[in-house]
Amino acid sequence: MTLQDATIFAYKLCVYTWMVTYVALIWRGMKDRSYGMPILALALNLTWELIFLAFIPPQGSLDSALVPHGALKAQIVFGLCFLLDVGILYTYFRFGYKYFAQSYGLTRPQWIGYSIALLAFSFLVIHSGAYFFMQFDSYFHRDQIEAAKLIAFIQNAVMSLAFVAMFHMRRSIEGQSFTIAWTKFLGSSLTVGPIYLLQHPDNYFAWVIIGTMALADIWYMGLIWGALRRAGINPLTRL
Repeated sequence: MTLQDATIFAYKLCVYTWMVTYVALIWRGMKDRSYGMPILALALNLTWELIFLAFIPPQGSLDSALVPHGALKAQIVFGLCFLLDVGILYTYFRFGYKYFAQSYGLTRPQWIGYSIALLAFSFLVIHSGAYFFMQFDSYFHRDQIEAAKLIAFIQNAVMSLAFVAMFHMRRSIEGQSFTIAWTKFLGSSLTVGPIYLLQHPDNYFAWVIIGTMALADIWYMGLIWGALRRAGINPLTRL
């Protein structure tokens, strides 16, 4: 298998496993009347998908040439993921206030205001970050998806740490499952992460970011597995 074949396989597996993660998050959130993705992670995820779907689309990128109609297929994937993230965002606004009232004493208007501000801030950071990285021709080749990938790894590392923090803050398994944990781990830390490091073996920064992401994912899987076992729930059958 060539590196290009491995890259295509990793991208496909990443998409499929993340789709399962999103569906499980929506299902678990509605069933538990909770939400399962930390708002910081959700804001970064949702705005990344929106930006590279509509504002900085993948047409003309190096990755778009890997498969026929690659740019269009990427936009379809980004669009589907964005819609699923909107579903997760619904569970956040539908059921999330109680956690912030308990932990931080926020009023509902304060909570809504902070949440909207975080979404706007995430959009601006990712949008401006993409253009900032794209200007470096020697590494990113002025390629929007090359910039998007590194941004995605940074936000995934933040996301993985945020899942661990949410588990400890919440002190419960509401909105969470081992299915969510292992599909997220497989979707990033075991697929596109290693492929990126094979393509950029000298990028020390990427090794640190992807390594942090993987370690936090493994730690979160252990936390969820243990909590479910203590609650008398089979981790492998809880969606």
